[in-house]
Amino acid sequence: MKTVGILGGGQLGCMLASALHKLGAKVQFYDPDPISPAIERTNYCMQGNWEDKKKLEEFFASSDIVTYEFENVSVNLLEDICQSTGTKLFPSAQVLKTTQNRILEKSFLKNNHFPVCQFAFATNREEAKSIAQTFSYPFLLKTVTGGYDGKGQWFINNENDFNLFLHEFSQNFAPILFEEKIEIEMEASCIVARTADNSSICFPIFENVHKNHILYTTHLPASLPLAVQEKLKDIAKRAAEKLNVTGLLTTEFFLSRKINPYYDFEKVDDYYIYINEFAPRPHNSGHITLNACNFSQFDALARILLDIPLQTPILNEGFYCMGNLLGDIWLEQNNKYALNLNAWKKNPAVIDVVLYGKKEAKKNRKMGHFITKSTSKNGSSLQAEKFWRDLNENI
Repeated sequence: MKTVGILGGGQLGCMLASALHKLGAKVQFYDPDPISPAIERTNYCMQGNWEDKKKLEEFFASSDIVTYEFENVSVNLLEDICQSTGTKLFPSAQVLKTTQNRILEKSFLKNNHFPVCQFAFATNREEAKSIAQTFSYPFLLKTVTGGYDGKGQWFINNENDFNLFLHEFSQNFAPILFEEKIEIEMEASCIVARTADNSSICFPIFENVHKNHILYTTHLPASLPLAVQEKLKDIAKRAAEKLNVTGLLTTEFFLSRKINPYYDFEKVDDYYIYINEFAPRPHNSGHITLNACNFSQFDALARILLDIPLQTPILNEGFYCMGNLLGDIWLEQNNKYALNLNAWKKNPAVIDVVLYGKKEAKKNRKMGHFITKSTSKNGSSLQAEKFWRDLNENI
């Protein structure tokens, strides 16, 4: 029986653990949070901070293989620990080095001729002022490391916004990414699962909707022409191969109908395709595979970690919508700790609800998700909206 170590004890790690347990593996977690969701699901959870080399070495040494659901760990530290313990990390620290740093990630895309929007980096205020003159408003500013669900991002509409940004960070300016704003027609993602012997499979293309930079819904099947979907899969597979990923790689895409001469894009059926970013781990949009496919993103990663052959994902019959359950609903129900699910009885199209076991609800915090199924995309979307509405009304 293999022991799989997971860095991070949140919902992604817990759902991966369930897939690993089905295949007979022992799972242990490493997380600094003494009340992480993983604590409730296993006796094998080591608590320690992400800089504690001694504890991390102990964790790696007691694992046959290690993966991660949390990306903000020192790559140099992970490389040292992999070398000292001989334990493999999937995906590798080299993959993580590229994907956790927006400078390296964007440079990888440009240098390998992947479709990417116009971007530039500034390391100080004077560089930032100079670069701003070469960009048209509006544009985006992003931190080089960290940041998710809209954190570490600023939307700059005009020169006044930019000057306010410079003033806010006048004393502690950090390297920043400039990114041209794309007129987005649709957002999509593709998960590639790739084994140590370089074989790979693609999950169906997910159609995503974000609100306030947080994933709101994911739809399967996507309402994109098949030629566009095949191109997205091809790009995602090439990226996983070029990065030499063993494990999962999620590629997030922007699709536009408007061309810009500064962009390096791929065009299929009047859609201009750009890569937004990568995630070398299970992805929020991939939760829909738990119900919409014959096996999930977590099953695929479990097989890779346990050296079990992959199979081609098959989309189940019907139209599916995954909706996130944010802490706002708990707060709307005036309850930080438990969700009233009475609304489920009035929503038979909701075929699954998964709560992550987080101890306290907070605004915009991902506390769970649900899946609806219908005979049409519009039907599954309307059923999701109704379920949210009923939950908020606490009926």
